[in-house]
Amino acid sequence: MQNCLVPRYLRYPLPPLSAEERSALERDYRTGDSRLVRQRAQIVLLAYSLADQTEIAAAVRCSLDTVQRALACYRKGGRMALRPWPRRRTEPVRKRTLGWQRALAEAMQAGSQACGMTRPTWSAPLLAKYLKERTGIEVGERSVRRGLAGLGYVCRRPTWVLRHKAEEQPDYHPKGKGSR
Repeated sequence: MQNCLVPRYLRYPLPPLSAEERSALERDYRTGDSRLVRQRAQIVLLAYSLADQTEIAAAVRCSLDTVQRALACYRKGGRMALRPWPRRRTEPVRKRTLGWQRALAEAMQAGSQACGMTRPTWSAPLLAKYLKERTGIEVGERSVRRGLAGLGYVCRRPTWVLRHKAEEQPDYHPKGKGSR
């Protein structure tokens, strides 16, 4: 019953610190890879010189929980456990392959009507749909626009189409320099 009244961090004292381990911790404290490693090394070093964990938290300017977590890591795995866990890189799957880029370039050079589409110009959703049928790779409008930008194209309505339509109207008068 007496054991329950003693705080957990006092029940599990830190292992004895060798001179090599101390110098390695001091090196981590001074030139650690990240702020987290430097902070944790400082916490462990202070744990050997200060009596109370609240004093360590005040000296490091962190919470008591942070001190307890750092010391628990050190108890479990030593100095190497003070390093952050390597995060899994969840990089997005590269959908736009070289074959996809090539199919996009060919579609832009040929034009939409040559590719069997009914529209006179490409739109990003139409290109995405065409490329999915052609390559089997499904991408969104944004990926299509990025692919077009990489090839030097933009997917928007050309201005000559509007001018051409306007010139067909009988009451069309082109703007002059002074007219507004």
